[in-house]
Amino acid sequence: MDYCSFLFQIALSELRKNGIEIEEMRQMRIDGALAKRLYQQHEGKFFYDRLVRHISSGEVIAMRVNGNARKCIGSSRLWPRMEPQNQPIRQRFALSDVRNVAHASDEDVAENELKLFKLL
Repeated sequence: MDYCSFLFQIALSELRKNGIEIEEMRQMRIDGALAKRLYQQHEGKFFYDRLVRHISSGEVIAMRVNGNARKCIGSSRLWPRMEPQNQPIRQRFALSDVRNVAHASDEDVAENELKLFKLL
């Protein structure tokens, strides 16, 4: 099993353990144009180009879930670190604030993001 598959299995297990129901998922590659649409609310910010580059750097698994996945995934703010037993997915596996292993939609843009990934 490669490292990405390993991380996906851990994330999926964590989501399910926390009562998150996976309604639909699909593996895909996000091209630069789709990445720019996904992160359009961050355009002009210093980290925008890094976000676009990271999310379009390889395969992703897009999901539509039922439940509060953000709690399980955690904040993109990685510092200060929590105690290991309390660390959410991002704190355990992120390489940086931008190069992390999960994206979770804000409630106000979730429907639009699901449409981008054709999960609605």
